[in-house]
Amino acid sequence: MTRSSDITATVEWESPSNLAIVKYWGKQRVQEPLNPSISFSLKNAVTRTKVSAQPAETAGFTFTLDGVKKESFNDKVEIFLEKTRPYLPFIRKHHLTIESTNTFPHSSGIASSASSMSALALCLTELHNISLGKETPLPDPVMVSGLARLGSGSACRSVFGGWTLWGKYAGMKESTDMYAMPVNDLEIADDFKNIQDAILLIDPERKKVSSSAGHGLMDQHPFKEARIEQAHQHTEKLLEILKSGHWSQFFEIAENEALTLHGLMMNSSPSYTLLHPRSLEAIAKIREAREIDGLTVGFSMDAGPNIHLLYPRWEEAKVRPWIEQALAPLCAGGQVLYDQLGGGPAKL
Repeated sequence: MTRSSDITATVEWESPSNLAIVKYWGKQRVQEPLNPSISFSLKNAVTRTKVSAQPAETAGFTFTLDGVKKESFNDKVEIFLEKTRPYLPFIRKHHLTIESTNTFPHSSGIASSASSMSALALCLTELHNISLGKETPLPDPVMVSGLARLGSGSACRSVFGGWTLWGKYAGMKESTDMYAMPVNDLEIADDFKNIQDAILLIDPERKKVSSSAGHGLMDQHPFKEARIEQAHQHTEKLLEILKSGHWSQFFEIAENEALTLHGLMMNSSPSYTLLHPRSLEAIAKIREAREIDGLTVGFSMDAGPNIHLLYPRWEEAKVRPWIEQALAPLCAGGQVLYDQLGGGPAKL
């Protein structure tokens, strides 16, 4: 490995959250998924991270979130730095000042670990390239994806814009558990390149059970093998749907995957639920609007109570007023975050 040099440098990156339609749930070895997953990166729900590196006799770091020291996050950052030191040796002899901000509530089930760890991985990889004296220090996305995975599995998908697949899948020979890969843009219908996502903040507070704990409960889950098989089948179907542009089939997969995720939580041992009564009320209203009123709307959820309302851009003029009338009253403080498919990380 090329020896790194001491540096004094500051870099800053913005990286998005992503929404998995086929969910990643359960892992093995070092952050390797039990099943493939497919997601799209968001545009507005992002983490902005600045990292300053200074030579130091004793390596270390300080971390702030929205300008406040967050001791509860220090363990996660320290573990990530430990895992990435073999690949980014400059970390061993520098103090890192890490400043992070989110445009959305963290730890509430909107994949803040994906955006934060991918942003941090981008910063660290650029600093690594600077320490090697590279003329063009911009990070290689494949390397960043592999490193981001060590901090948060879903973070490896946030390194790319648009639609992304992560995990070994027979239909894509180049797919791997080690890093994510973008789905060929030519294989995506225009409607799904412009998908809209209104995030209903049913409860923006920190969720009671972490995703890491939930993943661990899959090790002995009675439905583990059936879930792995289901995810492979849904991956194959979703790739076909994304190409065809068929909304009703898309909603069928998205909603089934979301409810499967929460069902796996509820019949784990120990069992737990992250759903809120208003989450279920919102789901009922979404299905009613689709089935009775003919709106082209569906939903997904991550590991939390908040709902991702999905719809095509051409339906926005009808959907937005309906959201404000029917769904916003179910949200904490009426909060709805309007988002859409995004182009991926950006250097700031």
